[in-house]
Amino acid sequence: MARRGRPPAIGRDELLSSALAVLRERGVARLTTREVASRANVSEGSIFYHFGDRQALLTAVFHEALRPLFAFNNDMDPTLVRTLSDVRAVLEQYVGAVHTFLDDGLDVLVAAHGDGGLRDEVGAVVAANDFGPHRGVAAMGAYFGALREAGLIAADVDTDAAAYLMVSATFLRSAQPKLFGHSKAIPPMTDVIDVVLRMLGADAKASGSV
Repeated sequence: MARRGRPPAIGRDELLSSALAVLRERGVARLTTREVASRANVSEGSIFYHFGDRQALLTAVFHEALRPLFAFNNDMDPTLVRTLSDVRAVLEQYVGAVHTFLDDGLDVLVAAHGDGGLRDEVGAVVAANDFGPHRGVAAMGAYFGALREAGLIAADVDTDAAAYLMVSATFLRSAQPKLFGHSKAIPPMTDVIDVVLRMLGADAKASGSV
């Protein structure tokens, strides 16, 4: 989208930081160009210059909140796996990335679904960018599949089911306290990772390559 007006003194990253601050403190309904500009102490023209309109700003905020997940996907290189601890480290990194995302993203989604206009707007952003947990399942499944192709986990393992278990357990662990106000019956993620590794057949190879 073409930029309008003179280049402002404040940069895009600073505006995104202000937008994320508004999102965390006041919710998506107050994520307006006027509110973000006020928080950043600049004119609304700076928002239009960098983002074009509110929907583009909202999209950029989602991308910023999702950055930990994107970075995680880019780092999942199965050729670097040498020991079982390497796989465990990747899964632990994933858990941390999802938790970081949900700290910002879940509040946006919950708030949006309580407002018809916001629901449509956020829904359009989600649809246009194909956001959703299915991307995490696909990325994790591809990672497990590559480990299987490399002979590092059991050949007959259902990598899609293992990926779904890992992703859903991670999302529930992060989302339950926000949605229900408690963490009852949630096992430690170390135990969940142990179960996933056993599903993959990795425990049988712990003394070998994985």
